[in-house]
Amino acid sequence: MTSNASLKPNFLIVGAAKSGTTSLYHYLKARPDVFLSSVRKEGRYFSAMADGSVYWPRYYNFDTAGSWPEYLALFDGYAGEKRIGDTSPDYLAYAHRAAPAVLNTLGAETKIIAILRNPVTRAWSHYLQNVRREAEFFSFERTLDLEASRAAANWGFQWLYRLNGQYSAQLPHYMERFDTLVLFQDDLNADAPATLARVEDFLGLEPGTAPLDAKRYNSGGIPASLLPVLEGIHDSRDAESFEALHAGIYGGNAPGGPSADGVYPPAPPSEMIYPALPEHTRQRLITLLAPSIGELETLVNRDLSHWSQP
Repeated sequence: MTSNASLKPNFLIVGAAKSGTTSLYHYLKARPDVFLSSVRKEGRYFSAMADGSVYWPRYYNFDTAGSWPEYLALFDGYAGEKRIGDTSPDYLAYAHRAAPAVLNTLGAETKIIAILRNPVTRAWSHYLQNVRREAEFFSFERTLDLEASRAAANWGFQWLYRLNGQYSAQLPHYMERFDTLVLFQDDLNADAPATLARVEDFLGLEPGTAPLDAKRYNSGGIPASLLPVLEGIHDSRDAESFEALHAGIYGGNAPGGPSADGVYPPAPPSEMIYPALPEHTRQRLITLLAPSIGELETLVNRDLSHWSQP
């Protein structure tokens, strides 16, 4: 057993949120030569969200590591595995401050894995997750109207659905400092073994040393009972605080207990529906995100024109 004082993760999975990070976490955690925390999937240290500068509703559970000892405590149980990692989507959302912190703390030899998803479907999935977790009360269109004011007020990345998909502004912070592997959820869905083989090669691991669990983790959707939120039932109440809205709508009781990733677990899949993103909203998002998608195509040398298709 290695002392916590000498531990330093040597690779990070930095996101994006709702793009397959949870699946990658579980696939790699099954390997005997990789250590990922069983305390919490997400370390949430290098983005410095614990410093109080980011607005986060008080009732919404989101544990962060506010100090180096708190962060290292997440790696209790490390037994000398070749690779030790941290899977935290906030590290991409806050890349401008997380990447320099990683460099200063872990060093330039740290391997970075980013997994990306069509930012339009990512935004919709992220929104539905928040509705499911009783952390969003407005229609998706209204949240897009509010996003600029939320960003100006330094809201947490969980509520910045469009901005989280501007990968071309986030990735360079890592690519300029570290050896960075950029993956796509499309590829993980289409051929998980081939995608994992790329990860193994990137991390210098022996290929196929653990059976691949092809299960999808942290899938989206909402209970049918929450469809009125999508229809805008609370849109006229956007001047109220999230805490007041939650207390008024749900009685202020947090939904369930924390899961392994430190956030509320979803309801059982049998209770879920996955509403379609309205086409006019899809087109609005495509227009807003088109410049960033074009920049990303150049950055990673990949045709992503299918992201802009219906």
